[in-house]
Amino acid sequence: MYRFQEIWGNASLVAQLRTAVAGGRTSHAYLFFGGEGAGKRLIANAFAKALQCTASRQGDCCDSCKGCLAFDHGNHPDVIYVRGEKKTLGVEEIREQILETVDLKPYQYARKIYIIEKADTMTVQAQNALLKTLEEPPAYALFLLLAQREELFLPTILSRVVTMKLSPLSEGLVAEYLQKHTALSAEESGLYAACAQGRIGQALALTEDESFRKMREDILDMLKALPSMTEADAYLLAKDLEGYKNDLRFLDIMELWYRDLLAAKSLRQEKYLIQKDRKDDIFHGATEPAAVLAKKANAVAEARKRLALNGNFRLTMEVMLMECKEKNQ
Repeated sequence: MYRFQEIWGNASLVAQLRTAVAGGRTSHAYLFFGGEGAGKRLIANAFAKALQCTASRQGDCCDSCKGCLAFDHGNHPDVIYVRGEKKTLGVEEIREQILETVDLKPYQYARKIYIIEKADTMTVQAQNALLKTLEEPPAYALFLLLAQREELFLPTILSRVVTMKLSPLSEGLVAEYLQKHTALSAEESGLYAACAQGRIGQALALTEDESFRKMREDILDMLKALPSMTEADAYLLAKDLEGYKNDLRFLDIMELWYRDLLAAKSLRQEKYLIQKDRKDDIFHGATEPAAVLAKKANAVAEARKRLALNGNFRLTMEVMLMECKEKNQ
């Protein structure tokens, strides 16, 4: 577990890290950023484990030395995970988990590695507290910051780390991974891969998320019924959607629905559908002109943009639903 060779995708990023390990030349700090489930923790763990391996110098770990075994068992003395108990990482947590120990030499290995999870939740005060150590780190210290959003860091922090962006994988690659590592069928793997938007970790999480399955069924039933609803009933749906206000994955489900409607309309073959378990509903709903279906898909995309700009949720949903209901646009 936790080996570079087991990482799927982001080949150039992984190759860069392997070269650093093999050559023994690393920066003192790295920022890995990408969406939830993109593989940040996996890559950071593989990097840390390879650096603490006492046997291999081929750019990956040996998986059998004392350092590798300690890492796999979660009790490596010189790999420290920095985590917050609240929604943010505050200055006290940075002081207690990093600053008070960073000047102590490694317990047993050549490096002392700090893996800061959800580093983009650090407050400004916490980032400033960490800054001095990033400016003048001990020679043995290495900091791996994991984050979803690069823009939440102070420019002074970004100037002192090597920034590494994790790119989404293709749906095909994610589906292939799911088929290889789970008991899902090819159809199910394709569905979860599409919903995960190129993130293997997110796809795996979705396969075990009963709330997501229920959400999907509810949203698809709503979309199936929407064209025949009265305007009054469609407006009421906006209120129902408020239950998903803090879980915008319902918009992913809606976008996938219209994507399949367009595929059914234009290509007329089941093999091009992602949601094959709903093929009858999809072909039944793909009776409108392609231009109309494209406008409905665009209405969902525009709703996402408005919500990202802090638009009023209820109003945004009402506008989106009215646009998705109309048969002649």
